[in-house]
Amino acid sequence: MTWLLHEVGNEGLGRDLALYLGPMMNELFAGLAVPSVEQYRQSWIPLGKHLSSSGRLNGGLRVITAADIDACDVRGQYSRFRCLVHGLRAIDERNPDLLRPDLKARINFTSRHNGTALRPREPLTPFVARVLKDAADRSVVATRERILTGREQIEALRNKPERSRFENVFLRVADGTRPARSEFDMFKYRKVAIAAASDLLVLTLPDAICFIIAIALRVEMPIECLRTLRRDCLKNPARGYVSIEYTKGRGGPRAKIKRERVRDGGINTPGGLVRLALELSRPAAERMADRGDPNADYLWVGFVAAGLPSWRRFSLSTHNFYAAIRSLWLVDEAGKPITKIVPARLRKTVKRDNYLRHTGHLRRFASDHSKPVAARHYAAVDGLREEHARSVAVAEGQLFDMAMMPLVLPPKEEVSALASGLSIGNQKLDAGAVASLVSGDADTFLGMCSGFWSSPLGRNDNGSCATAFTGCLHCSNAVFTARKLPALLTYLTWLAERRAVMTEAEWHERYSADHNRIMVQILPVFDAGDIEQARSTAENAAVAPALPPHLQRG
Repeated sequence: MTWLLHEVGNEGLGRDLALYLGPMMNELFAGLAVPSVEQYRQSWIPLGKHLSSSGRLNGGLRVITAADIDACDVRGQYSRFRCLVHGLRAIDERNPDLLRPDLKARINFTSRHNGTALRPREPLTPFVARVLKDAADRSVVATRERILTGREQIEALRNKPERSRFENVFLRVADGTRPARSEFDMFKYRKVAIAAASDLLVLTLPDAICFIIAIALRVEMPIECLRTLRRDCLKNPARGYVSIEYTKGRGGPRAKIKRERVRDGGINTPGGLVRLALELSRPAAERMADRGDPNADYLWVGFVAAGLPSWRRFSLSTHNFYAAIRSLWLVDEAGKPITKIVPARLRKTVKRDNYLRHTGHLRRFASDHSKPVAARHYAAVDGLREEHARSVAVAEGQLFDMAMMPLVLPPKEEVSALASGLSIGNQKLDAGAVASLVSGDADTFLGMCSGFWSSPLGRNDNGSCATAFTGCLHCSNAVFTARKLPALLTYLTWLAERRAVMTEAEWHERYSADHNRIMVQILPVFDAGDIEQARSTAENAAVAPALPPHLQRG
């Protein structure tokens, strides 16, 4: 957006804003959406008008007093007023001799009135999300059947050798022509709704909104980006996946053209839904392209009940979303009708589900935004409070388990386990399973894993262990035998090398737990002869275990 700093209702204030606020705008407004920047602009207008009404036309920022700020502090305008105070604080920080002393004291606090605390929107409850998704899917299927059947019906009517006058009018209305008054009466006389013809060939506004809801509950894309998808948004289809390219209008100086890799198949996948929407809206897009409509490149086009032309781009406003949701006649878990769902909550719901699927790992959960934003806007919500409480309880149990002794088998106990089996946590391994375990079939770099698909420390989407190899040192599924001693000693050598080039505090934070686990709880279980033999193996370059590549790179 364009913000002309002098358009604040006061010549002197506009001049000073251009001088002192202008150079900071890129830094001050980085990452803010257009509505937020507009709120900052509007916050200066009441102050400019107040200064002009009191005859201070040219004084600018130097003549503003604390009383002027109090005059702008109106109850119910907290969100806008705090932008004014924030701007004055930024100016004062860069120019400490500019503002009056009483104004400096006044901007130490924001408002005399209580402002409503800004809270993240809550995701939909699992029940509401499920019934909304099911209803949207049913609407998509009904739309597909209606349009495909309607195309066959219209094609048969076009091929009919002799058509009545009403049938000719029916065809024109189906092709997007508004009926005249006399033609409307023909529909009324036959008790046929206009929608019976106008909705046969292309999407309608409620259809498009149901498509968007169905897609929004399957992808992490912001809802405003779904509204502005282009007809060439599908990129690089391969092996059941496709990238959806979209334009993000916020996010600061980062790239605005983004892509999300999604599943591509039937209409229960995001890629399939977009392909179906492309096909069902194709006649409208072709008609718009023929008449040179600049909106012909957008995905969401079709029949609009009011205005001309009737085939054009849809207005996907929040009000229209509410109307479409009301038309679905849904009820929540308490039996109350669902009449209003803020569209932005759909992405919150997907983020909530992905947060649970990734077990709270922000590195894997954060998508299209930074980890702090992921934590603040998508993790810190009331809908996850119970999950966080359960996670804390589980983490306490894991910490207790990690503090216990790891399962270390010196040679004598290893022979016993091969003969009679072994108990690891809650699982019992027979002699054959133990033999397979110690043979190397389930080796990691530092130990042997008895439960790669049942990791207690986090799993990937396919159920496999998601923990780095050093996590084996703290995992209840790990087993350590004399055969793994050379690898453990090699890792200890690497830890010592890292300690020499890092600060003690940094090394202690990152590696002390691994070092203590090996030195205090694993190595003392083995005899000195076993350790010396392993040390000889580790020092022999021909047979020494190789460090993982990322450790060799430092």
